[in-house]
Amino acid sequence: MTAATTPSRAEFLRLADTARVIPVVRTVLADGLTPLAIHRRLAGSCPGTFLMESAAPGAAWSRYSFIGAGSAVTLTSRDGEAHWQGTPPEGLPTQGRALDVLAACLRLLRTDVRAEVGGVLPHLVSGMAGFLGWNTVRAWERLPHPPEDHLGLPDLAMNLVTDLAVHDAMDGTVTLIANAVNGNGLATGADRAYDDALARLDAMVERLAAPAADPVSDVPRRWLEADADEVAAQAEDRWGPEGFRAAVAKAQRAIRDGEVFQAVVSRRLSVTTDATGLDVYRVLRMVNPSPYMYLFSFETPDGEPYEIVGSSPEALVTVRDRRVVTHPIAGSRRRGATEEDDRLLGKDLVEDEKERAEHLMLVDLSRNDLSRVCRPGTVEVTQFMELEAFSHILHLVSHVEGRMRDDVDALDVLRAAFPAGTLSGAPKPRALQLLDEWEPTERGPYGGVVGYFDLAGNMDMAINIRSATLHRGQAHVQAGAGIVADSDPDAETAETVTKATAPLRSVLTAGELGQA
Repeated sequence: MTAATTPSRAEFLRLADTARVIPVVRTVLADGLTPLAIHRRLAGSCPGTFLMESAAPGAAWSRYSFIGAGSAVTLTSRDGEAHWQGTPPEGLPTQGRALDVLAACLRLLRTDVRAEVGGVLPHLVSGMAGFLGWNTVRAWERLPHPPEDHLGLPDLAMNLVTDLAVHDAMDGTVTLIANAVNGNGLATGADRAYDDALARLDAMVERLAAPAADPVSDVPRRWLEADADEVAAQAEDRWGPEGFRAAVAKAQRAIRDGEVFQAVVSRRLSVTTDATGLDVYRVLRMVNPSPYMYLFSFETPDGEPYEIVGSSPEALVTVRDRRVVTHPIAGSRRRGATEEDDRLLGKDLVEDEKERAEHLMLVDLSRNDLSRVCRPGTVEVTQFMELEAFSHILHLVSHVEGRMRDDVDALDVLRAAFPAGTLSGAPKPRALQLLDEWEPTERGPYGGVVGYFDLAGNMDMAINIRSATLHRGQAHVQAGAGIVADSDPDAETAETVTKATAPLRSVLTAGELGQA
């Protein structure tokens, strides 16, 4: 017996009169498959595919995992201009600045038929998923003197979510979604679109059910047990520790001169590797489970593959039902070896006046960012400077929330918050200009965001940190430290090593994974 599919053909044809994107949904019981096994069967790390998971700090994995099994098209960029990989649906713009085209796509495809499709659907059903890199800010702020670009990657890549599998860890079901995209909003060809969606669902079911040799790997302990400094020593640092310390000194001079109150200076560590993004992700989710876990596979406009693998603790901003939430994280300590160590380290962090001042500054910056797009009087701090334990690090975390104005959308909200104050500094515009002067290379995907816009107007974007970008046989890991007037250069250098350790460990270990 074939599992029930919703909507029915008749209901689909009715929805096609007005809806641009209609999800066709089938739920199957696949309690023998993990999200990684589903990714191998449906995505295979092909360009335009992805995996997104979540683990709460100190808790179990979250209920839903999202596997992007295929994207009809991907919007990316070349020199800031839009570049489509694949043929975009009729009615979507094909030329223009990449961010303008993204905004137009979200506006033209805006629809929400989840309630009419039936059943309880997860929060991501259809939309655009991918990343917007650090350079996105250059479309929104005047930054005329960028440093050299050593990666040569697009500023953004957003997949039009076409085929999606949602793994439910609670009941072992997998919800398969084949989105029928009707770009021009006309009902012509609706029958054919429905048949195509059914065929894609059938193909996904067949691939899930087919026998597969899921890998069983020995886990080399060498890099998992090495200390952070030894791990970092395996990487090439374009700056070197002394170059980073010199930038810290420049930042402190700028602070004393009154140009900024704080600046977040970063350094890039690169290692040569033949590890796949999927293997790096396998190790990273084991050693550093985080609220935002992700693996995205892309191609440049010239057809070069690259992947972004990450375990970010921090959302930049989320929008759900026009409620805006941001989570400034600032202040950190390494986790201790015992609960008592954690308690003492946490107490030291909470009582550290420098860390508290830095955190307060960034909470104020978040409030100011949200006030630009939220209704007057709705912006509030709902959690302030609470200690949270992640897998390898202790952080101070706050929550700032507000209600969106009627005249703004999710991309407007992202623009108001981008980039994170925790990755730039305060005041943000001047900090961005100074970072261009101090850092030797553009940041690329690092410090931007990864996540999705759905077509109902919601958004969930994490800051792309604790991540690795894999390209041309190298893995690039970047980490920063917030500099204030009384920062200790040695301590700030050590902080960057601490933050880079989990992805570097994962890359080095993935390169040595052996088949059992």
